[in-house]
Amino acid sequence: MHPLKTVTTGLLLAFTLTTAHAADTPQSPWSLDINVTSVHTEAWARRQLNQDNPGLGIEYQFSPDWSAAGGFYRNSYRRETAYALGIWTPLHLDLPVGLKASAGLAAGLVSGYRRPEVPTEPLAAGAVLRLRMTNGFGLNLLAVPNTQSGSGFVGLQLVAPL
Repeated sequence: MHPLKTVTTGLLLAFTLTTAHAADTPQSPWSLDINVTSVHTEAWARRQLNQDNPGLGIEYQFSPDWSAAGGFYRNSYRRETAYALGIWTPLHLDLPVGLKASAGLAAGLVSGYRRPEVPTEPLAAGAVLRLRMTNGFGLNLLAVPNTQSGSGFVGLQLVAPL
């Protein structure tokens, strides 16, 4: 198994085991977002670009539909990147075992990219899928589409309430 897949699988397993039996507590509006990895949609990008994107961020949930996030990570071009995003998730779904899903869009500013790599630089946007347990632990998936000069990706964050 590829080292990235091994690490990601281990993190997800540890995360699941740690939170599966945690007592249900009121969810804080603040969370810590731990950037883990990205999977690029173009084959050339999966071969040439960095798929390991460690970083940390903070998120504040204003309402069920609106939040703001900011932080940093190591991007696919192996550069440090800072981000500030507004997140709108108007679609909500209650899943079995107390899991909740929400989906929508994120948009904001990012650093660490060059115009030939990301033609909208410093602007960024993508689709968001959030999965949360009742205690606030969960995952964020951010999908950014392909552009004429760059590969899209799906990024993974682990989320822990603060």
